[in-house]
Amino acid sequence: MTLTTILVVLFVLAVLGAIAGGIALLILRGWAKQVLDGNGFSATPVDATKVERFLAQEATFVVTVAREFTHPPDKVWQTLQLNGTFSWIPLFNGIRYAEDYRTEGALRTFDGLLAAVQEQVITAIPRRQLTLTATKVSVPLALKSLVEDYRLTETPSGTTTLRWTIAVRPRLGAFLPLRWAAPLARPFLAYGIKGLSTRL
Repeated sequence: MTLTTILVVLFVLAVLGAIAGGIALLILRGWAKQVLDGNGFSATPVDATKVERFLAQEATFVVTVAREFTHPPDKVWQTLQLNGTFSWIPLFNGIRYAEDYRTEGALRTFDGLLAAVQEQVITAIPRRQLTLTATKVSVPLALKSLVEDYRLTETPSGTTTLRWTIAVRPRLGAFLPLRWAAPLARPFLAYGIKGLSTRL
């Protein structure tokens, strides 16, 4: 093969790769829109009484970050429940609640450009705890169950420490030791929780 032939082959492969990548992005966005419309692929919700067990034993990936805010717990609590929260994360449009109420049973959607998750509130203790579980996801086979847990603790000085935990059990590969990957995801979550201060 001549150098020209090799370059032509590489160019064609690059173009085909770009087309395939573009198609994949369009498919992912289409699936995300299905979740936003109330459809999507079903996830297995975690019951509120089994959250601690899920976090400790059943989830194969768990990551937690914590941050202290100078505001009292009621202000941080209100901010967590606003539509648009987490929209400062790149490629995410933020959280959207389906209804005005934010108590147990409420549905919200974590709307990302290429992935979306519909979650249901399973624990809502004002100023202390907000726990959600996934009911629908946009990417098939990506996860079986997901729990998001926010714990608020008031400090003696009146500020708030917020701990945010995300725990996942994938639909495939649950036997893999995914907890080792938590340090890789922690900076992303730390950035997400830091952005809450822009809404307080």
